[in-house]
Amino acid sequence: MKYHFSRKEGWLGNPCGLVYFQGKYHLFFQVNPDVPRYGRMYWGHVMSEDLITWEEYPVAIGPDNEMSCNSGSAIVHKGRIWLFYTAVDPEYHETVCAAYSEDGFSFKKLEDNPVAKADLAGCSKFRDPFVMRYDNGFRMLTGAGQYGISKVLQYRSDDLIHWEYMGELLSDGRFGSVIEAPGLIETDGKWIFMIQSEKHLPTKVLFATGEYDGERFVFENDKDPFKPVDSGNDFLNPVTCIDENGTPVLMAWMFSTKLNSSAISCPREILISRKGEVCMIPYGQLRQKTVRESSFVSYGSGRLRVLFEGRTLFDKAYRECPDLTVLEDVGTVEVFIDGGRETVTLFVC
Repeated sequence: MKYHFSRKEGWLGNPCGLVYFQGKYHLFFQVNPDVPRYGRMYWGHVMSEDLITWEEYPVAIGPDNEMSCNSGSAIVHKGRIWLFYTAVDPEYHETVCAAYSEDGFSFKKLEDNPVAKADLAGCSKFRDPFVMRYDNGFRMLTGAGQYGISKVLQYRSDDLIHWEYMGELLSDGRFGSVIEAPGLIETDGKWIFMIQSEKHLPTKVLFATGEYDGERFVFENDKDPFKPVDSGNDFLNPVTCIDENGTPVLMAWMFSTKLNSSAISCPREILISRKGEVCMIPYGQLRQKTVRESSFVSYGSGRLRVLFEGRTLFDKAYRECPDLTVLEDVGTVEVFIDGGRETVTLFVC
């Protein structure tokens, strides 16, 4: 693949963290280096100067006392990359643990792990820590499930080591028994709250806009706050970062259950349109690689379709033909509609 990171061996899972550190971008992701299927998870590690061409390095962290090192996030603070991951013990209990690196290559786990545990009675699921800087300290969001109700829990810290439970940022049974991959990012004065639902509503990865004051998130639309981040079926577990120029960037896991294919999506710049809509467009030099007309994408009789060898992979009604920009790569199509107001990510073969 030209514009996407993928692996020829082992299992490539979802991205876990994306940071800019010492002149390079570091992308971390779930990987089973031994066999091409989900199992005992490690954190893979690649580096890039442009978010497009990646060089792979040895795994950053792997299970020691844990049964698995599952998803989380990464952050840079005081000359270190910090990784926060979901540690799974042999009895399938989930806690948040941390590791750090001063050179960006070798990582050491904290001796004081875990740094956070579920602070709710009946909380059976506790995963995917997202850590960000806020004011003079830090916030951590974790996905959770309590008595079958999905939640996002919130913690605060001054040093990334000692965390204080703040309470629930979100609790909503519509998303299933657990929320995964929660995240927050601010752009153009607007906060974007992203989650991954167990259920397709109509997709699993959703976002809402609003105001965040370090304790509460006030939704811009109270009645129906969450919208699809991407309308395709093969777009999961997004991660975000701020690039070296201050631009918000998003990357995600492209995974097709039908084809058993996986890759990391192209990087996307997140912006707010003049109408206040969240938009995503191909990042940087990738905009020069897009096309306006694609053999995979067609519009007719009021419907936009993505097709491959006669099979319809995406079909949606539009009153008129939208403005389309398409990034084609080996076996994949990423469609950016009306300036990135909507995107469709698919494996075609």
